[in-house]
Amino acid sequence: MKNLFKSPRGLTFLGLMLAITIIMDMTPLGMIPLGAISLTITHIPTIITGIVLGPVAGLIMGTSFGIISLLHALTRPVTPLDPLFINPLLSVLPRMFIGVVAYFVYLLISKLFKKQTLINSVTTFIGGVAGSLTNTGLVFLMLYLLYAQKVVELLGTTVGAIFISVFTTNAIAEAVLSGLITMPVALAYFRYNNTKKA
Repeated sequence: MKNLFKSPRGLTFLGLMLAITIIMDMTPLGMIPLGAISLTITHIPTIITGIVLGPVAGLIMGTSFGIISLLHALTRPVTPLDPLFINPLLSVLPRMFIGVVAYFVYLLISKLFKKQTLINSVTTFIGGVAGSLTNTGLVFLMLYLLYAQKVVELLGTTVGAIFISVFTTNAIAEAVLSGLITMPVALAYFRYNNTKKA
């Protein structure tokens, strides 16, 4: 969406997504237990914001989500790795790109498909998947670049081993779930937006 800061609807949606992110982070709503694993869905509002409002809003939401992650690590650490997320290069920087990547993947796929039904469903789903994988991939990249040795000391295993474990369990499931949740929310927003313009 162009002129984000001049659009009351866009600013309201941005504020709503930020509020949902905070609620998800501070309550069990941000995690979905699925058998032996739990899927994190706190990043999904950032993905949705990027896709429906554009890369600037996605960057704002991603930065906000990163700051929320930093505060979570600072005030409510749970895992042995949480104290490492006090570093904004690990908690904030990777999250800044979630909504941006989701938007540009969505835009690219939209240009590849011509039929409206495919654009409305497949592109939002793939954008959601891309945003989730961006979150996982960049966090692990920064974890490796900044704290590879520290991870070995804390967990007795390498960042690569953790990445393979997470990617083969949580990351793929989170990416698919992100796509499935992003798709109907983004479609509803686009439909409402088109109705109001008509």
